[in-house]
Amino acid sequence: MFTDLWTARKNALGLSKTLMAATLVITAGTHFSVITADEFDGDTATIVNAYDPYA
Repeated sequence: MFTDLWTARKNALGLSKTLMAATLVITAGTHFSVITADEFDGDTATIVNAYDPYA
């Protein structure tokens, strides 16, 4: 989990390029988390950013 949005976005982009899979930055209370898009099954309102390495 990250407390800084910039750090979370940077890690999500790097993870997306490394895994060649879509990643998401989501909010979890006052923190941010990075997960792969295929593992996300929560509320779409919590998504802050989405990164797709093929886009």
